[in-house]
Amino acid sequence: MKYLAFTGTQRVRAARFEERSIVSVSAACVVANAMRERLGTLCGTEVDLRLWPPAIPNDDAWSAILRDAHVYVARGALADAAIVLRAPDERALAAVLFGEAPREEPQRALSRIESEVTRRAIAAIVPTLVPVCGETRLDESSQAIDAATYFELHLIAPVSLCIGIALSREPLPAATKRVDAALVRKTRVDARAELHLAPIAAQAVAALRPGDVLVARSARCVLRVNGAICARGTCGVRSRRYAFRAHRRS
Repeated sequence: MKYLAFTGTQRVRAARFEERSIVSVSAACVVANAMRERLGTLCGTEVDLRLWPPAIPNDDAWSAILRDAHVYVARGALADAAIVLRAPDERALAAVLFGEAPREEPQRALSRIESEVTRRAIAAIVPTLVPVCGETRLDESSQAIDAATYFELHLIAPVSLCIGIALSREPLPAATKRVDAALVRKTRVDARAELHLAPIAAQAVAALRPGDVLVARSARCVLRVNGAICARGTCGVRSRRYAFRAHRRS
């Protein structure tokens, strides 16, 4: 979605439109917290994790994200997702799943056993995507989706690695029900007429007693409904009752 943004620090700043993800940070935090707990169970140790908030990567950024990466695709009821593990991160995840420390082997590919264990771990964390994708399942037959937004989960402990989450679509705005006008008409609200008084000294205000008379500047007053001004008019007495006559709506 395009948002209006301003650049610079001066009072008059240049305006421009920029694309921002509408995936809420709170939804991504729910995913991050659930994935932290699931990874902690899989690894048998406490996991410290940080969230990089949702963003919309451009073509160059997306190419960099996918470079030397293994993509696991999950199909969801609301959106599809791609779990992106770059080669060093995949090796680090495999090592921690086996209870080992990651080794410095930049060119080493995972063994068949490591690949299978890692795949099963990914399948186990796919359900944590429910807040942004709905009910999900790992799709073994596909390795690509058209990504609309992206966020990252950075593990700090027990090992340093990054898990990227790409979504095929951003959430649709929630549909809201139209308010029934008949129900609103029956609603009781607090209405008050306010008029301006002539200036009075602060000392006189402090000395006010029941029965004292204050002079009004004029009969003009405003009608406030639940604190908001909705009409302007005059105050007076009609049929021995205080009344407000509306002249115009505000």
